Order: sequence, then structure tokens, then C-alpha cells
Amino acid sequence: MKAVILAGGEGARLRPLSMDRPKPMTPLFGQPVLGHILHLLRQAGVREVAMTLRYQPEAITGFFGDGSEWGCAITYFTEDEPLGTAGGVKSCAHWLGNEDFLVISGDCVCDFDLTEAVDFHRNHGAEATLLLHREPEPLEYGLVLTGEDGRVQRFLEKPGWAQVFTDQANTGIYVLSPKVFELIPRNTAWDFSRDLFPRMLAGGRPVYGFAPKGYWCDMGDCKAYLRCLTDGLNGRVKVSLGMEQAAPGIWSAGPLPEGALMVPPCWIGRDVTVGDGAVVGPNTVLGDGSTVGPKAMVQRSVLLGAAAEAHATVYGSILCPGSMAGRSSVLNEGCVLGEGAAVGRDAVLREGVKVWPRLRVDPGARLNASLTSGAGAGRIQFSDNGLIRGALELDLTPEALLTLGSLMGEEGKAGIGHGGGEGARMLAQAAASGVSAAGGQALCHDGAFPASGSWLARHFALPVSLFVEQRGDRIFLYLFDRRGLPLGRARERKLESALLRHEIRRVPSSRVGTRDWISGVSAAYAGAAADQAGRRIPQPLTVAVPGAGPEEEVLTAALAQLGCTVIRRPKAGTPAFYPGHGGMTLSASDEEGKILTPQRLLALLCMLELDQGTRTVALPVGASEAAEALITARGAFALRVDRDGEEARDLYSEQTGLRDAVFAACRLCARMARDGVGLAELDRQLPAFAVEQREVPLRGDRGALMQALARQYRDAEALEGGLRIKTGQGWVWLAPLSRRSALRVAAECADMEAAQELCAGFCRAAEELDRQGTGRSFP
Repeated sequence: MKAVILAGGEGARLRPLSMDRPKPMTPLFGQPVLGHILHLLRQAGVREVAMTLRYQPEAITGFFGDGSEWGCAITYFTEDEPLGTAGGVKSCAHWLGNEDFLVISGDCVCDFDLTEAVDFHRNHGAEATLLLHREPEPLEYGLVLTGEDGRVQRFLEKPGWAQVFTDQANTGIYVLSPKVFELIPRNTAWDFSRDLFPRMLAGGRPVYGFAPKGYWCDMGDCKAYLRCLTDGLNGRVKVSLGMEQAAPGIWSAGPLPEGALMVPPCWIGRDVTVGDGAVVGPNTVLGDGSTVGPKAMVQRSVLLGAAAEAHATVYGSILCPGSMAGRSSVLNEGCVLGEGAAVGRDAVLREGVKVWPRLRVDPGARLNASLTSGAGAGRIQFSDNGLIRGALELDLTPEALLTLGSLMGEEGKAGIGHGGGEGARMLAQAAASGVSAAGGQALCHDGAFPASGSWLARHFALPVSLFVEQRGDRIFLYLFDRRGLPLGRARERKLESALLRHEIRRVPSSRVGTRDWISGVSAAYAGAAADQAGRRIPQPLTVAVPGAGPEEEVLTAALAQLGCTVIRRPKAGTPAFYPGHGGMTLSASDEEGKILTPQRLLALLCMLELDQGTRTVALPVGASEAAEALITARGAFALRVDRDGEEARDLYSEQTGLRDAVFAACRLCARMARDGVGLAELDRQLPAFAVEQREVPLRGDRGALMQALARQYRDAEALEGGLRIKTGQGWVWLAPLSRRSALRVAAECADMEAAQELCAGFCRAAEELDRQGTGRSFP
């Protein structure tokens, strides 16, 4: 059996412990927690492992390599855009083949016997088996209610006490049949617990829960991390400590220090120094290279190559590599020092105080709140799709948004919207203050997701608009021009440069700008989508819009105005629509249960444009070659946003159904009702095509590689984002990523098998070219 490890986590709640490493690389008894997961899989007989990566992937690939030293073969799949848990596993589908497989998080601590779960899965004929764990305080977990036979009856996502009908928590460990891939759209953000499993349950698919004996802990925050260490030292979890006991309850890589009191249980790594009169333990871990000074006391804490100087008191705390608790300082329960942080002599940190990396606490200070200012003041950059993304209060702070807002304010009017959480609201308010400080007019609105902000920007022809979206601790900034489109690279570079210099524009008090409010955006936006589709359909049509996010609510309202009957749960014979990426893209399932990807729907929407007599259609970056071929075959003209400049951007702005999920779904439903055809029948009018996309991590320079490719393929079409190459089997796009050293390879052919083969060939050749320099032939 093969297994997929979800190892893309950033570990926002583990900060500052996780700020310099991916969450699965958090050390646990001398090795990353991900190493313990590999050991668990080996015990279950797994020898082939895939890892899905996103945050700092090089840290994982560099440490684990091909997996040979860990007793397995490792294949890596790196995401540039977050694909969610199910979407990330979908990218491994071709590697997994046609057998059942395991999915496990790379940052949990667990000693389950996974073979028992596999046997249960097979004996019950399940398509999905969820491993469950009984939690005495289950409010922070997704809960799963099962019948006596283990079949899942209901999901409860982080319920209140009044909803706690079970204490069975979803561990994020699954045994799955490859049949589940039929329900997961490609290259689309899709989650197991939020999207896939409820959909399977609604469709009557066999979904089971199994509660094995053993230990499981979601190492989600610093408190849980310390608990995992304590449980390991006390034998509550079967985990390798990596060394023998030097004395009862004391594991040490070297001789026990003399002159110090070591209270078991405790774990001591290599090259550790403990001074005379020090007290270490119980429940303490001293990682490699740590130092405990004379007469210091360290209890129920972990030092990861850190120092507690003479007379320091460290209790219930975490000290990251290179950090220091100064002489006679006191760190109380729940304190965390980030990498390179220092607490001065005689300073006292109250319970729960965290000090961000490389910051300093003054000698004698009494710190009651966490010290984070100045952290993460790195460069803010746009990604390949025109987004700015980062962590709340780390990469993207109110100070950074104040600066951004002041730059927007120079252009006069600026739209400001937010959605997803209070962090987004805070940042949007900071940006609005920046607009006013620069003398601009901040038009704040109640649109609840990015596509509504895009619509408003075009509706009012605003010079610049910002929408702040929050997903957990991640923040996504969407910036739009007066056409409702991303700003374009020239304006993005100008903003990046100004943000790097922290240029806050200010005007005299007499010229401070205003802040105005626009309400009713969602209703107006839904009405505009229904109007563009013809407002009322000629005959009844029932469609499903699963989910309860703001995108789904507006889409439901728009379809209802159109005359559709909208249901929440998908059912056989009914098409279902799924807005994604903040309402910017649309996927669907037709009446026969077939998943229609955003690429497929884009081609279908192009066909609808042509049927209405449109003679020129504008295609977005990355649109399929099949869509362009469809347009030209009908005697029309195809423009590409990444090839044909402002003419294409102007037209793309007008053809809203090609770039907005709500407008697109309304257009499709209007056509289905008018002609009395189903979505499946419309889809069958399209030519067959499939797109496979992968990424190749690069060791060398991205620019040099692209230059070599351009020389190799002189007939390749140079687009704004990369190269488009015609081959005998189909088309290939090669594009370097802006945020990290990697190459995106996308192949399009008549069927998926051919697309996967073509994509894999270019990936292998790109890796070889990157390793050995230019001059190697591509397929």
C-alpha cells in the first residue's frame, strides 16, 4: 500500500516555534515529527510515500531526500496555490494508481496500528475510512457521528457543547479508495472534511469511521507540542526516543552531567552543557547543543539548542535554536522564545508570553504581553496570479497595510473590502486609514468575497481596489484596477518597491481624505449576474449549490432571481456548482456526477459566447489550447490576456462570465433552461481534452533555465508568464514561479493519460537540465 503525507503546513498556531521551518519539521526527540510519521508508516508495511508540500518545501526535500535513508521511496508534490487536503492528494492521483491508499498528516504524533484500519476498510467495502480518536474536550475538533457498524451518519465541525453528540474526533488519517478522485476537481482547492466527505455522505457513498486503540495528538500549538514531549517521556505514546537510558527515566547521548540534579524523566541530546547546582527536569528535553547555566532551573520545558544562563528559571517553556534566557531571568508557563531571541538579565516573562525571532527583552523588564513588533518585516511580493499572500501579524501587519493604503490613496478613490475574519477587518481598516492619510477617498463596502470586490471596482470604475481575505491565519490581498482585473505587472512592481521602502504618503491635516460606506453590494452583484443572463429563465431548473460561504450565498441569490430552484445537497440528476478562489473560478458536477474543472467550464462558456454571436473572445492566463481552438474553428478571434496586451484585458473585463463564478453559473443555467438541455449534454459538445500540471523544484537560476528553453524551442510562443510549446502530442506551458525557485509545467492533450505522460517527460527533462546545465534535449 502507498501513503500520502500532507506536509504543506505552515504551523501558524505554533509560532514562533514554526517561523523558521515547516510545521512537519518541528523537532521531536532528535528528529522532525515527520520522521516519526515515516517510522509509523514503515511499521504498517508502507514503502512508497508521497508528500504534498507548500510552505518552505526545500526544508523537507533537502532533509529527507529520496527517502532511502528512511527505509522508503519518497515522491514530492509541491503546490504553488493552496489546494486543500483533498485537492493536494488529487495531484498525486497518477502516482497512486488504482489501489487503496493511506492519507496522514505530517505533523501529528500518533502510534496507531494502521494495518488494523486498512483491514477494517477492506472488510467493510468502504470508499473512505476515517480514523477517529476519543477526545474528552472535543470542541476544537471536527467530530464524526457513526452507527454501530461504523458507518458515518453525520459530521460536526468544531461544535458547541450543545452539539456534542459524540466525542469521536477526526484525526485527519484516512484509508481511501481511488474512487474518491471522481469527486475531487483537479487543480481546485478542495478539503476532505469540508467538501469531499459531506458530498460522499449526501450521495450515499460508503464512508466509515474506525477508532483504533492508541495515542493521537494534533500538534497544533505550543501547548500541545509540550504535551507530546511529556507524553513521550512518560511512555504514553510509543515513539522512538533515539537513544538508550543512561539512568532510570533519563535518556542521554553522553555521560550524565556531574554536579547537577537530573530529575526524571528527561532527554539530553549531544553536546549539552549543564552547570553545577542546576536542576533539570522532570519532563524536560535538552536538544543538541543546549546549555543550562550553574544553579539554573529548567522544568517541563524544551531547549532546542538554546541557553538558560546561571540562576535562570524556565518552567513550561520552549526555547528555539539560538535563543537565550539571561542570568536570573524567569520564564513562566507557556512562554516561547523564537530563534535567536534573547531575554535580558533579571527580566520576567509572565504566562504565555512569546518573543518573536531575533528580538530582545531588556534587562529587568517585566513583560506581560508577547513581543512581536518588527517581526516578519521582509519583502512583500505579488505572486504569479496577482495576489499578495502572507501570515497575519507576521508577513502582513497593520503597519504594512497602512503603507499600502497610503499608496492607493494617491490615486484618488480606492475601494476597500474584507471577508473571512476579524484579522481581515483589522487590515482593511488599516488600509482605509492609509488611503485617508494620503488624501484619498476610501470607499469601504460590504462585499464579502474577492469577486464582489472585483465587480464593484469595475462598476464604479475605481482606479484601484483592495479586498482582504482571511483563511485561518493566512491573509490574501487582491488588488484590482478600474476594470476589475489584477493590476498588471508594471503597477505591481511599483507597489512592491514602495512597500519595501516603507513609503507612507501623508498630506496636511486640511487635506486628509474621507471614508465612505457602500452597502448592499451582495444584492446588487447578484442582481447584475442575473440581469446579464437574461433575468428570468423560460422553464423551471433545479441546481445544487453546496456550502454556506458568502460566495455560495450570493450565487444562490443570483440563481433564485434567475428563476432556478436551488438546493443545498447535491443529488443524482441535478447539476451542482462550486465557486472557488474567492469566487473567481467555477467548477461543477453534471447530472451524471462527472466533475467539470474550471478549465472545462471556461471552454464551455467560450462556446456560449460564440453562440450569442460574439466575434472575439478574450482568454485568461493559462486558458487551455482547446478553448482557443474552439474559438478559431468557429471563425472568431481569440485574444489572450498574457499575449495581446490592453486590447485583451479590456475585452476580458467586459466578458464577465469568463472570469466570475456567479456570472458564469447564471450564464450556464440560462442556457440550460432556454434549450432544455442538461450540463452533461452541453459538455459533450466540447472536444475532448485534459490538462496535467506539475512543478519542478529548481537548484539553479530560473532565468537561465528559461533562456535555455527559449534557445532550445525557437518556435515556442513567449507569453507574459512563460513559454507555450507545440509538440506532436499536444501543448506544453513552462512558467517559472515568482515566489520560489520552481518551474510550473502544464501539458494539454486529448486525454489524461497522454497529458500525464507529456507532462512527466518535460518535468524529467527540466530536472536534468537544471542539474547539468543547458544543452540537454527536451522531449
